[in-house]
Amino acid sequence: MIYLISSQDTHYLRIFYGIEDIIEDYISLSILLEKEKGMRIGIKYSQDLVNHLLSINYPLVIIEDDGDHFHPAYRFIQLPLEFFRRDAETVARELLGKIVVVRKGNEIVAGKIVETEAYYGMNDPASRAHRGKKNYNKGMWLPGGHIFIYMVHANWMFNITTDYQEAQAVLIRAVEPLAGLKFMYERRKRKLKELCDGPGKWTRAFGIDKKMNELPLGNSVLVLESPWKNLKMNRSHRMGVSEDVDEPLRFFIPSKFTSNNRVF
Repeated sequence: MIYLISSQDTHYLRIFYGIEDIIEDYISLSILLEKEKGMRIGIKYSQDLVNHLLSINYPLVIIEDDGDHFHPAYRFIQLPLEFFRRDAETVARELLGKIVVVRKGNEIVAGKIVETEAYYGMNDPASRAHRGKKNYNKGMWLPGGHIFIYMVHANWMFNITTDYQEAQAVLIRAVEPLAGLKFMYERRKRKLKELCDGPGKWTRAFGIDKKMNELPLGNSVLVLESPWKNLKMNRSHRMGVSEDVDEPLRFFIPSKFTSNNRVF
């Protein structure tokens, strides 16, 4: 992740935003993006570099002394409904690296999706739909692109429905915090890498609530395109389930922001 910084307090930036390197001299876009693959970077204002980043619609976040916000020229390009109206496994894979945004009034929080799990219908023993259509799980039958939320151990689990007529969904398990960190810290009161490294953690940090259940994406919750392509992906069996299918249906980007990097 690349941040455009104006604050002079570099100690604060390194802790609060996890910035590992601050670049003050000019650097080519290709070198910067290669460097960004492995770390969170801060850059001082450079009109040429900013223009280059915005030309690829990079989600450039500006850090100021009182918080952060997306660069005003950054465009929120939402994924089309057709993206979600496909098989759950395909969607779960391709959601990695995409950007999830929650908007509440003037508050905007955003994160890079780094871990997902695919779930199916009545033949999937770990699915909420396993016992058939009930009042508590009927949202899972909505066409792809709807929000399906349920509670586990006092935490909201955020899913996006997939396919068109089948009971399928993708659980977002973890995200890397990008913007709106002040709000995340206020809600979670944890270290940066612990803010969103689990399905109940990131929903708490983002202010996800039951009112969003069964709503279509595109209002308070958006899923956006991103410049992160050809990411390394690992997979494993789904976590925290008592019974699973033979095929591993958990997908993740190796990252300190995932709930677990083990392949098991």
